[in-house]
Amino acid sequence: NLRNESALVRTLLLCIFCSVNITVAVMLPDNHHKYPWALPRVLPAILMAHEDLHGKHKLLLGRNIKILNYSTEDPAAGSCAESRAQVVAVDAKLYMRPDVFFGPGCVYPLASVARFASHWKLPLITAGGPAYGFDERGEYRTIVRSGPTTTKMGDFTNALHTHFNWTSRAVVIFYDLRKDDRPHYFLTEGIFLNLKQEMNVTVEARPYVGEQDYKDLITFMKESGRSKFKLLKEQRSAV
Repeated sequence: NLRNESALVRTLLLCIFCSVNITVAVMLPDNHHKYPWALPRVLPAILMAHEDLHGKHKLLLGRNIKILNYSTEDPAAGSCAESRAQVVAVDAKLYMRPDVFFGPGCVYPLASVARFASHWKLPLITAGGPAYGFDERGEYRTIVRSGPTTTKMGDFTNALHTHFNWTSRAVVIFYDLRKDDRPHYFLTEGIFLNLKQEMNVTVEARPYVGEQDYKDLITFMKESGRSKFKLLKEQRSAV
């Protein structure tokens, strides 16, 4: 909620900043109907943190905090735009010299800006970025994610397999439009890679797009999951 995010922002501000003038570049999409990390949802938490630091907690007094607001959304499409985020980040660094980035939240824009931020040695704080790849600290050295990650979903799936002793095969089916932020793809990515790397089971993935005969998906599940698993059990019993 807003107060939890506000407390997180306050803590990070205190840990990061020591200069007199602090510039915060907020880079988020506008469409709050589509993105939980949209500007109308996150900016109030940042403003609350700003007010609390100076007013309620009397911290960072004598320092001027300047909050800049940039949209990373393609206004025509109403969705996140990687190219726009890159241009905004570079322009902000060149002309405004921010001390920290808040956002982006969408995966593809965040990946680009986070690489820039790591190169510039600037902290990047985001309520988005759930993708498994952001766990790679060698590439994303300065990123801080306050939201959920698909790695944790993968850990849960591993625990589920361990609990029920599912040790042979797994099938992952997901809806994938292959545009915008691809939330279902990145969600299943964390599950897929965790199962493959940690559980050492055979994992197969099957995306589907739009209207499709669901009989094909059921057939795929039977052939890739249930049928082969049952056959494997019968072979083991025979041995």
